Amino acid sequence: MILNEVEQIIREFPDRGTIWLLESPENLRELIRLLANELPDRMDFVHAERVNRSFIPEDLHKREADLIYRVPFFADGRDVLVYLLLEHQSTVDRFIGLRLHSYMGQLWEMQYRAWEDKRTPQQERWLAPIVPIVFYTGKQRWTSPLTLEAVMDVPAALAGFVPRHDTLCLKLLDMPSEALTGSVLALVLRVLQAEDAPLEELSSLLFCTVADLEAFAAEHRAEWQRALYYLLLLIYHRRVANERDTLYDVVRNAVSLQHREEVDQMVISSAQVHMEEGLAKGLAKGREEGRTETLLELLECRFGSLPARVANLVRALPPARLHELTRQIINAQSLADLHLE
Repeated sequence: MILNEVEQIIREFPDRGTIWLLESPENLRELIRLLANELPDRMDFVHAERVNRSFIPEDLHKREADLIYRVPFFADGRDVLVYLLLEHQSTVDRFIGLRLHSYMGQLWEMQYRAWEDKRTPQQERWLAPIVPIVFYTGKQRWTSPLTLEAVMDVPAALAGFVPRHDTLCLKLLDMPSEALTGSVLALVLRVLQAEDAPLEELSSLLFCTVADLEAFAAEHRAEWQRALYYLLLLIYHRRVANERDTLYDVVRNAVSLQHREEVDQMVISSAQVHMEEGLAKGLAKGREEGRTETLLELLECRFGSLPARVANLVRALPPARLHELTRQIINAQSLADLHLE
């Protein structure tokens, strides 16, 4: 299953690489364990069910509801909606409390609409609690509160009217590195935390982390594969080109001999996708440049030598406008008719 996902995640890694890592219920469980140690033991992640995004209201979808799971809670058989928000902005969002409040309200509205569609009896309608989680990997320290009250200038007499809820928050920059151990997710986060470290320091950490991950390769194979792909893609997207081969070799040398061929294949498959992307972009650029030169030749044939200003203007036009001008040039009597003067 992981292998089938690889091409898509390679292409989308800058935008959603970390959320892909957390799409594994096992990794999601370990994230919650880092934040609320005893809570995951009361939740049945074996039967966790990803909420189909097509059932999420369109406005909620557009506002980046990243991961929503329905997870059975052992206490009384009811469901808990675990909502994960990946915060990947470069600056802290002071209004995260407002966003979470909005997301949670719309999720409850989604439950209510489902009851209405099914005509569920009133006495059987119970809203599921939601555990909101903020996953922050930015480089700026997050000191702003996660509450709705934090963005209100509330008089004491009105404080009781402000909605409140608990929020789990992982601030990766502030996590002690010694706490990031004991699970596949924690080990990967340890490397992510140090992604900007000097090459020698990162190499040492990467070797130890990949070696530690070997302990999970048998029992948690899917998570192990996901972790290795993530680390290789992290190297490609976060480190400069002349460091990548060195770091790839660190990963190869850290895995056991029985897994080395598999890791080699991971590197090759990701490299092939990147090469294909580069080729496609190069061909597209070549086609655009060719279209520009063709239009310049047509303009010169029709109106004579072009002023440098007009030629530079044409070279700066987007592909759609170039195509439009090429069609209009037949009936144009002057450059002014084409709005090029």
